[in-house]
Amino acid sequence: MLRKRNAHKNNAAGRFSGAKAQSAMEYLMTYGWAILIIAVVLGALFQLGVFSSASLLGSACIAQSGFYCSNPVLSTSGVLIVTIGQATGTTFTNTYVYFVPSGTTFSSSDPSAYIGTLNSGQQVNVNIPLGVGSPYPSSYTIGTPLSGYLYLQYTDVYGTVIQNEIGTVTTKVTQTSSSGVTFSQPSSLPSGITEYVPITLQNSQTSNTPAPFQQMIQINEGNYASYITYNGNFANFEFFTQSGAILPAWIESNNSGTLTVWVNLPNGIPASSSLTIYLGFAGKTTNLLSSSGTSGIGEAPQLSSTYGQYDDGASVFNAYQNFAGSSCPSGWICQSGVKISNGATLNNANITSTNEYYPQIFDAYVRSTSSTANGEQIDYLMNGQNFAFNNNQPFWRHGNIGSEVNGAYTVNTNPPDYTGSYIQSLGWSGGTLYWWSNYANEYTEGTSLSSSSPYYLQIRAWPSQFKTAVIQWVRTRAFPPGGVMPSVSFGGVSS
Repeated sequence: MLRKRNAHKNNAAGRFSGAKAQSAMEYLMTYGWAILIIAVVLGALFQLGVFSSASLLGSACIAQSGFYCSNPVLSTSGVLIVTIGQATGTTFTNTYVYFVPSGTTFSSSDPSAYIGTLNSGQQVNVNIPLGVGSPYPSSYTIGTPLSGYLYLQYTDVYGTVIQNEIGTVTTKVTQTSSSGVTFSQPSSLPSGITEYVPITLQNSQTSNTPAPFQQMIQINEGNYASYITYNGNFANFEFFTQSGAILPAWIESNNSGTLTVWVNLPNGIPASSSLTIYLGFAGKTTNLLSSSGTSGIGEAPQLSSTYGQYDDGASVFNAYQNFAGSSCPSGWICQSGVKISNGATLNNANITSTNEYYPQIFDAYVRSTSSTANGEQIDYLMNGQNFAFNNNQPFWRHGNIGSEVNGAYTVNTNPPDYTGSYIQSLGWSGGTLYWWSNYANEYTEGTSLSSSSPYYLQIRAWPSQFKTAVIQWVRTRAFPPGGVMPSVSFGGVSS
């Protein structure tokens, strides 16, 4: 009887043990697949970098006292977009904002954007094209992290140039566009180029630039002191496209460490859009000055020790003449009193083109000894090439004797009175005439000029009280849309 009870107990225990084992197996079968799926998903997320430091990084800009920064956004095109401002109670002029990568110190060759005047309480959005490769990211893909500092360089009310750290930036690539600014790495570099800087040209107007278009670019040599060399007979830099093609470029001047350069953009810039080109540096013993227009870079004729040796102006501008040689050049009529010898010297005389030019912007570089109220003038001559005043003949004259358009005499109330060297300009766009001296607008007047009439260029020396002027060069260039030159932003130096 006892054996039966024990046997019964053992059978019950066995059945209970088997039930537990079966329950455990069912539990494993039920939840094992879920655990396996979770493990696979976690592995995939790790593989995709979801749990990397980059994915956990937020976007923030922490401003210093007296300054403002917010909304840093980094795009796949390598452009940092951020809102900055200042509240110091004073006005900043000639203002640049720089991005300084973490682990480095401020340098004037860091990526920057030009702001100009920044008033107290004002906030602006800036686009800063960055470099590629250490200390910048090797590529800009979604999730790529970035950290660094924002600096402002500006001139204060006392005329002192100041650099201030204004904020700390942490962000990552989240956008595939950058508010109309495009920035891509070149697919090829011209021979001999070892470093380069991307330059973004932004056309903010609702109309295209003409094509070709001549873009002014001003380079602060101090920003690239480690890379750039220029002295008038030697230059180690040039401009090129994303594919590595050389862009014809012409150095106009080098004043106080600022190089003013004109670059020919054969296809212009579309409306409300941008274009990225590149400033490339060769070794400091490589001279890229050239008059060819197809390689290197050229310069104004008076900048080199041999007049016009590296002058490629004819490849950059729509029309160009430097009056080299000793005789009146083809395409021009020179009155008696005009002497051609490395420039055109005018003494109570004028020179006039025989070729027709559709009105755009006509520039003349003048070296004058006149300090009187009468001086040089440049003209568009309409319907004729005589030396008398023509009907519908717009012109600009330096000094304070006024301007004449369509036969009506008007007084220029506060004109400059120049001696030395300066650039005198006459522009025509949409029925409006513009006059500039050294690119500063002096006078504007609407006219009824016909776009179909033949026009000719003329430079004249006003006879009364006039001494002598030398015209080094003349050129015509495209009128920018709305009269606004596309803005220029420099990226960081890449190797």
